[in-house]
Amino acid sequence: MTHDYLQEIESLKKKIDLAIETSNFESLATLSMELERVVFSLVEDKQYKATITRKELDALQRLLLHVEEYQKETSVKFKHYTLKVSQKRKMHQAYKQ
Repeated sequence: MTHDYLQEIESLKKKIDLAIETSNFESLATLSMELERVVFSLVEDKQYKATITRKELDALQRLLLHVEEYQKETSVKFKHYTLKVSQKRKMHQAYKQ
């Protein structure tokens, strides 16, 4: 079962990378919630806690580092996105006048 969790996390990680790269914030929100759900299930799994291997622990530590990178990258991309949208609105309003 643990292997399934890690495979699902890896799959979600790839999808999150793509969502960040393409600035797909709607998809990113959904994927982030799904990642949270999987990680919560993994953490709550008592069998997992009893049988965790060093390799799995390393994978989870790398995931934590990726999540921190995602937070930073998403923040930067979202700022650029909102600035771009704001500029387009202002230009549209000026054009309408």
